Amino acid sequence: MTGSLLISTSLIAMLGVALLVLARLEPGHPHITDWGWSHVLLAVGLALGVALAPPHLGLPIYQAQATVATTSILSSLALQLAGSARYRGLAWRWRLAAPVFGLLLVLILGLALVQQRYAIMAAAAVLTLGSWLAAWWLWRGGARSERFVAGCFAASGLVHLSGPVLDPQARSGITHAMGTYVQVALAMALILLSVRRAHRETQRVNSRLRQLYEQSMQGLLVVCERQVVYANPAALAMFGFDRVDDIGSVGPLIASSELDAARSRYEQLLRDRQGYISWEGERHRRDGSAIYVRGTSSYFEWEGQPALLVLMLDDTERQRATEALRRQALHDELTDLPNRHAALARLAEATAPGSPGFALLSADVDRFQLVNESLGHQTGDALLQAIAARLRAALPPEVMLARLGEDQFLLLQPGVLDDAAALLAGQRLLAHLNAPFSVGHRALYVHVSVGVARYPAHGADGTALLSAAELAMHQAKQQAGAAAVVFQPGMAAGAGGLLEIEQALAAAIDNGEFQLDYQPKFAAGTRQLAGFEALVRWQRPGQGRVSPADFIPAAERTGQIVALGALILREAVQQLRGWQQQGLAGVPVAVNVSPLQLQDLGFADWLLALVQAHGVPPGLLEVEITETAAMAHMERVLPQLAKLRAAGLGVAFDDFGTGQSSLTLLRRLPITTLKLDRSMVEPLPEPSAGAVVRAACVIAEALGLTVVAEGVETEVQAAEVERLGCTHLQGWLLSRPLRADAATQLLSAPSAHPS
Repeated sequence: MTGSLLISTSLIAMLGVALLVLARLEPGHPHITDWGWSHVLLAVGLALGVALAPPHLGLPIYQAQATVATTSILSSLALQLAGSARYRGLAWRWRLAAPVFGLLLVLILGLALVQQRYAIMAAAAVLTLGSWLAAWWLWRGGARSERFVAGCFAASGLVHLSGPVLDPQARSGITHAMGTYVQVALAMALILLSVRRAHRETQRVNSRLRQLYEQSMQGLLVVCERQVVYANPAALAMFGFDRVDDIGSVGPLIASSELDAARSRYEQLLRDRQGYISWEGERHRRDGSAIYVRGTSSYFEWEGQPALLVLMLDDTERQRATEALRRQALHDELTDLPNRHAALARLAEATAPGSPGFALLSADVDRFQLVNESLGHQTGDALLQAIAARLRAALPPEVMLARLGEDQFLLLQPGVLDDAAALLAGQRLLAHLNAPFSVGHRALYVHVSVGVARYPAHGADGTALLSAAELAMHQAKQQAGAAAVVFQPGMAAGAGGLLEIEQALAAAIDNGEFQLDYQPKFAAGTRQLAGFEALVRWQRPGQGRVSPADFIPAAERTGQIVALGALILREAVQQLRGWQQQGLAGVPVAVNVSPLQLQDLGFADWLLALVQAHGVPPGLLEVEITETAAMAHMERVLPQLAKLRAAGLGVAFDDFGTGQSSLTLLRRLPITTLKLDRSMVEPLPEPSAGAVVRAACVIAEALGLTVVAEGVETEVQAAEVERLGCTHLQGWLLSRPLRADAATQLLSAPSAHPS
């Protein structure tokens, strides 16, 4: 009898161990662990309490064995219930269950001291009720397999109940034979049930993962031995394939310029077998078209073989927008020549210490404004394009040709070492422009004035050299017809007119000869008034109005722009205060700020004190800066702009699109507004111009910036910039610059603001 009991308890224990091994393989299913220990402890309890019980019940060793056996069996029941509850998703708290089972243990052991039979009956009742409770949990709402396990639990309860019924000491052979069969069946059923649930969980997780990578917008490739062995739908669509089998080798997908870098990544990841590498570059679709991809490659094992897992995003559209902006920043949209920004950068490189000599030619088309006024801007633009095309075709490749401004071209010609060669270079340039230009149905003759300066004789850096070439060009303009003049040191004295303006500026500031006009800005779509830009005007007594193009550069050169800028800001703030006192709804007023003003470390504090002294909300004032202002002493400019922004003032980046703008600055500067130069708006609705404007708006939107289109002169332009994403419009179509009283009337009009 004892031998057969030990065999049955050993079998139960081994099945419990099997459940524990399964739990190690499936760590996410704690109920398996509970059931495994339940069987092990049940086997221990049966072995000590029944199979190995001494024949004389009164011996002390029996009391010890009975205590351990009872504790093991009650612990087995507790774990059986815990596993069933966890399997069913019911709450099971050991801090509540442990005291209950502790009390039951004390009760059973207390009854054993009174009468052994009472203890056995109480234990059988507890085990029966516990087994039936577990059976109820699994039966309720369970599947067929779960109800089978519930039946085994119920049968186990009947076996426990039969113990004291068939034998006072629960040692009946029938009880233990039935118990062995029931516990073996229960253990096997629990193993199968646990495996089935674990399998379902694995399938569910795999299904979710499959949905994630199958429906992901990111492309996913698995590359094994340089062959694509898996591609999700996004990757197939990205490269234009229908099936993974159609891809084959990954090599044809990679641009030739990127192959070496791709091989290096592949070898490094296979060698290190850890980490990841981010990359970006050009890739090829199935039809040969190029796309720009950003991706991450990491080591991966595919069916036991080393492989690469590649995650990718098609970044072609963003790259095209960035390239369009970069090209626009370095090229003139009208002539497709390098613009001022690119020319100055090239000039800085060419004047580095130790660089060979060269000639710098500044060429300006005479009376070009007359062409615009007589024949229209379209004819003027076509003429500039024709001049650029002819020079580009005639000049040798080593000569850099750029467009500096409206009708000014710049040439950098290497190998010019004396004044005679410089003059010859200027005369050759004039010769290229002698023949008439066919523009539309007209043959137009142009006269060009050319100023020539040599490096290093006439300037040690780009700024000085460009100034010398422009001085020589102004001398050439004083001659009849087309002319080329080489810079001479005495020409600087010929700038007397400039000196006279510079001298008059100080008196004009003291005498209050400057006034502000206000050009309105309107919200896109609604065309409601959204703000003003303050424009300074000089009404010189006895001479009339002086163009800002004449006195602003003079003020910059002499440093008087600081005093003039302070005057402008004070007048703008006073006007805002006046509108506020009149009870008019406030709209922001933008004021241009000079680089020299921003070099003053106390500028931001001064301006904030000015605004506070007048009781004007900071949000009603906006400062406008250009790249020149931002780049000059960046370490001083950024903290001041940040202080102004923190106080609530707006900061606008002006003249974006003139060739001075840097994409890096858009990210670094604490700006709120991006102002598109009129040169970007004027060509609209041409598709190429629209693409550039749209790209600028996309970047601005990503950075959270307001976009103002300047120079809107036709309804077609207005509708186009609104469609492309500009948030505000400014230009003569909507309003010319207004005197202060006219601006006040506009501000007080009911139609100026949305109702």
